[in-house]
Amino acid sequence: MKEIFENEAAYEILKKHVPTCTKDAPGMGPAMGMSVQALLSFPQTKCPKNIREAFFKELEEANIG
Repeated sequence: MKEIFENEAAYEILKKHVPTCTKDAPGMGPAMGMSVQALLSFPQTKCPKNIREAFFKELEEANIG
């Protein structure tokens, strides 16, 4: 997650697909050491598979990650 939050282009893509996943959201501190895939797969994030796939596809298309 830290890599996503530190890369402005990646962070904008994340906010587009998962608007509740922001740098200052409660619980993001401990999430910084997690992979994005792991975090978005957690039931607490309530991120459906199609949204995760769209997020990663857009990152790939932007040559990020």
